[in-house]
Amino acid sequence: MNSAPATPPPQYEKQDPQSIRHMFSRIASRYDVGNAVLSMSLFRQWNRSLVRNVILPQEPKSYLDLCCGTGDIALTYLKGLRKHPKLPVPQTVYMVDFCEEMLEIAKAKALRARLPKVDLEFITGDAMALPLDDNSVDCVSVAYGIRNVADPRRCFEEILRVLRPGGRIGILELTRPKNPFLRLGHNLYLRTFVPLLGRYVATDGEAYEYLQKSIRNFVAPELLSQMLQDLGFSDVRLRQLSGGIATLLSGHKA
Repeated sequence: MNSAPATPPPQYEKQDPQSIRHMFSRIASRYDVGNAVLSMSLFRQWNRSLVRNVILPQEPKSYLDLCCGTGDIALTYLKGLRKHPKLPVPQTVYMVDFCEEMLEIAKAKALRARLPKVDLEFITGDAMALPLDDNSVDCVSVAYGIRNVADPRRCFEEILRVLRPGGRIGILELTRPKNPFLRLGHNLYLRTFVPLLGRYVATDGEAYEYLQKSIRNFVAPELLSQMLQDLGFSDVRLRQLSGGIATLLSGHKA
């Protein structure tokens, strides 16, 4: 009696956005736990750096958390305003992601959080065709998402379009250290432990196999910085976090 053929593992490819959307829908329920374990909770420190250095100084009336996932950046920002009572609360916060399952978790987290009174809009949308008006937001952040966008330049063009003059962009991404010894250990960790931990923590080893490859194969932060400058962003700055395991880029719309 012939056994049924084994189901082939899913193929995730960023040039096929539907496959990436499917991947995130599969791991949405365990995404936060996976981030905490795989980054050894460093991601919380990185998130706070993005909020502290990019969003808070802008004092935005309207703010876009693009590729928001489960909403960590926007919620970290809004909860942090309790520590800064003199800072204005934004009127509108847009949380945009192409994966509805991730947005549902973000909604649930927002309901549980003690947030200031603000208009929260959860939007299922494409980072390369934002469903927002020209010159409509004061600040945009993209955390851990730009390396999964099929065309980062097109995404940056859309961000430039929706930002008001003087508006600020902040990009937080996982990158590769420059130090050769740290890079060697980081590469070993990505290749060996990330898929293994993903299999047991998030129950989807193939998804985390894709994610570690996306980190190793993504363009250098300096190229992203140059891309932003070529598009017309000014005062573009690059800050390495945790020895270059993560990188924060920021700039203004001239």
